[in-house]
Amino acid sequence: MHGRAELDVTSEERKAEVRRLDPLGLDDDLRLLSKMNEAGDISSLVRVFARSLPSAEVVAGFSPAECLAAMRDLGMYIGSLKRHGLSPFVIVPRAAGLCEALGRRTGMIPRDTVYHYTCWNPVGERERLYTGHPMERCLVDAVRTCIPDLARAVDLGHALRGDDPCGPAYAGRVLSLASYVSSADRAMGDVAAQVAPEFFALVLRPYFEDVHISGRRYMGPAAAHVPLFLIDTLLWSSDRCAPQYGQFCDEAAAHTLPHWRQWFSEWSRVPSVTSQVARALGGSCAPADMEHVYASAQGLRQALRSLTRFRGKHLVMARRAYHEEVRLYELGSGGGSVGLLEEILTLTRQNATMVGALGPR
Repeated sequence: MHGRAELDVTSEERKAEVRRLDPLGLDDDLRLLSKMNEAGDISSLVRVFARSLPSAEVVAGFSPAECLAAMRDLGMYIGSLKRHGLSPFVIVPRAAGLCEALGRRTGMIPRDTVYHYTCWNPVGERERLYTGHPMERCLVDAVRTCIPDLARAVDLGHALRGDDPCGPAYAGRVLSLASYVSSADRAMGDVAAQVAPEFFALVLRPYFEDVHISGRRYMGPAAAHVPLFLIDTLLWSSDRCAPQYGQFCDEAAAHTLPHWRQWFSEWSRVPSVTSQVARALGGSCAPADMEHVYASAQGLRQALRSLTRFRGKHLVMARRAYHEEVRLYELGSGGGSVGLLEEILTLTRQNATMVGALGPR
């Protein structure tokens, strides 16, 4: 189950398979979840959560897709109980072992992630939502829409590692990667237009609290765990990062897909695309290859500028959501602060400017 195919977030067929499934028989109960949360009906939340837990034998017989769907649905109750101040794994102790079993079967953490909440979440009347509010639907849909493009960018990055920075294949992949990265900026534009920062801060953010299982902390299904951190690692942050962002990326990697965790570990130890392109622009390639190098620089600038625009919009929303007069939490749902967002924006912009300065006049 640890293979890429089972956890593909670009294949519509794979995602539709998980979305169709209701292995714990929770469709009807989950339609009532938003009402339970609004009413603070803790007893019903606990009852449904405890009743829905499968036996270890049932989990062992689940298909990979059923494991993903089961974790998705249990996660809605984990987040709901935490929002109401309860630890689901203290109230129902046997849940911890079952979630760990589901995590082992999928090669992921023993709770739901942003991929369960978006990519593998049904669309339409069966959509799993904490509040049922249109703003929550908008946020889920925006993340659901951009993840496949970001995943394609990551796949291009993986292929890029074997290319010669002086060659045409490298330039072609960087340019294609840039086109996919722009989806994050478009998605953030949709969110900024339709989701009030105060709604996220006061209504939705409490459902993304972390939990502890067997002494380890696992964060909720935060949008901060989409593979932008992995794209950053590839493009600039493997060797141009500040310590605080490096720590954030380490934690985000733990909450992502298994093959992306492996790539993050590998990419963190090698020169970034920015460093490779800067070296090529500085004269490490033959004069006949400079046309390809300039194309790589153009693609890299496009990608970094898209990330800069995305982060500018994100920062505006975060400042409003975590303003001291509004916020319930010091940190975002992914564990980052507004100060960290400012730092990432500055670093991204600096790298884009540096590549631009080295390019052809």
